[in-house]
Amino acid sequence: MYSTLKPSCWLDDLSKIRTTAQCKVNGTAASLDDGYLALGQVFRDVRESGATLWWVGNGGSAAICSHLSQDAMNKLSVRSCHLNDPSLMSCMANDYGYEQVYERPLRTLVRPGDVLIAISSSGNSQNIVSCVELAKRKGMKVVSLSGFAEDNKLWQGESDIAFYLPGTLYGLVEVGHEALLHAAIECLWHAESNA
Repeated sequence: MYSTLKPSCWLDDLSKIRTTAQCKVNGTAASLDDGYLALGQVFRDVRESGATLWWVGNGGSAAICSHLSQDAMNKLSVRSCHLNDPSLMSCMANDYGYEQVYERPLRTLVRPGDVLIAISSSGNSQNIVSCVELAKRKGMKVVSLSGFAEDNKLWQGESDIAFYLPGTLYGLVEVGHEALLHAAIECLWHAESNA
């Protein structure tokens, strides 16, 4: 049934993510814990200022955006929105092309102080990279999550906080991204709930 990769090996590879994941804060290599602290501060700043977290991703990454956007709102009381509405996406893709499916709405919706969370397994999805470029032009903070090759555009780009997982399988990178975000949200929520 499985020619070269067994589910137990896949899970072993998933468990290695914690030790192989990389992080940058303001372009400088940082520990995952320092990345989590910086991300937690971003969440607190967004909540205190009344700004919004905007989440963008394709496919499995879009599902992560939808799920974790809700968790950020539910557990951290942060204004948090994703742009995965099928009508909106099909309208933007039809009228402007898929490369602008998220960028066009962001141009209209973002406000000063808002933050972009950009997720791309490859780190090279042009529609996600375009959102990061727009966010930087508008002075927004950017949190990015990427994987696959270390020279990908999101990891090498202008993110304020960047997480990189050196996996080669979509499932490993996607589950790793979701785990990283769950950890950041739930640890902050737990700390605030027990303060």
